[in-house]
Amino acid sequence: MRIALVQQHATEDKARNLTRGEAAIRKAVDQGAAIVCFAELAFEPFYPQVPSDGEHTGKAEPIPGPITERLSALARELGVVIVPNLFEVDEDRTYDTSPVIDGDGRILGATRMIHIPDYAGYHEKTYYTKGNLGLPVYATAAGRIGVAICYDRHYPETMRALALAGAEVILVPQAGAVDEWPEGLFEAEMRVAAFQNGVFVALCNRVGQEETLEFAGESFVCDPSGTVIARAGRGADDLLVCDLDTDQIEASHAKRLFFPDRRPELYAGWLGSQAVPDRVEAPGRDAKVTLREIDQQDLRHVLKLSDQMAPNQDRMVAPNAVSIAQAHFNDHAWFRAIYADETPVGFIMLYDDPQNAEYFLWRLMIAAPHQGKGFGRHAMAHLIDYVRGRPGARELKASYVPIPGGPWPFYRALGFEPTGEMDGDEVVIRLAL
Repeated sequence: MRIALVQQHATEDKARNLTRGEAAIRKAVDQGAAIVCFAELAFEPFYPQVPSDGEHTGKAEPIPGPITERLSALARELGVVIVPNLFEVDEDRTYDTSPVIDGDGRILGATRMIHIPDYAGYHEKTYYTKGNLGLPVYATAAGRIGVAICYDRHYPETMRALALAGAEVILVPQAGAVDEWPEGLFEAEMRVAAFQNGVFVALCNRVGQEETLEFAGESFVCDPSGTVIARAGRGADDLLVCDLDTDQIEASHAKRLFFPDRRPELYAGWLGSQAVPDRVEAPGRDAKVTLREIDQQDLRHVLKLSDQMAPNQDRMVAPNAVSIAQAHFNDHAWFRAIYADETPVGFIMLYDDPQNAEYFLWRLMIAAPHQGKGFGRHAMAHLIDYVRGRPGARELKASYVPIPGGPWPFYRALGFEPTGEMDGDEVVIRLAL
């Protein structure tokens, strides 16, 4: 697969910009290119350098429209795939859009920029509507193409989605300014994306001094190993033509190792997760810890503590609702809410069987924002005092899952010792009373 990246400046003369672009396409085809990609808003000024005055809709055009009609005719004439980037209008909304024109002149579809930035020089929220066409991969005459427009490249989800959908090359139309990013990051970000996803990444950048920004050029292509295999010049119009050996894709680390070892059944939950609540200042370490029987008011508070569990905490304690159900249906369940002053911070549950003199710590949970303040130790002291007063009590047993960061140091500090028994995958421990 041979591709060409057209790195050219743009002026206020839209027609002349397009004519220069068409000449670049012909030159690229003369050099054997099967795919030609343009930079962001290739045939017009980069409007978002300044905030919109509200009259920007008149600068945009539909797809199909005048530009795509001319490029479709040229694609059909030359048998080349063309991926421009346009300021699109659809009804009363405008988008940053890359249509994909196949070698027979058909428009296979369009990708609209999904994530819209707004900061100095890039006031794009005042011009663009968020893209609503997803992230299609196009089966063109030259190969499978995905498009990640400018700001979308910063989102790993974009690059991964295109790779999973079968893209061989991800084209990145961009408007990147001189010294916009720290040294090396401009290329490093795309090199990592290419390596992690086992695809070619071809970034085509604007070039030239405009109203407030100077665009850098330096378009480049990365192979699936993350190596830059071609680079255009800085600060000048250029045509970068590069051969892509697509056999490298299946041989890449990503396709051989990373993708087969993915765990997608986990990712949806992670990506939709809320942040762990910040540690609260009150109640503090000096708060008075008490154990309270569960009434209707306390029940609601205890159930809400499930929203404050730390990552992996559910591997050490059952969800609160399950514990409450167990307490309700088991005559031997002794269940208390843990309060620090007047704030519920957790719960504790005991298997309490005085007839057989068996006492077993069933559950202990301190919600994440209240951990590390000694509340669990104080709650256990109250529990131990309670068990010492029970008929025939000689020991209090407990068990824990032996995982890194688990509760064994906590129990050991209270005087528990291993019994040598296992309860399923949990280690059984005892405290002599």
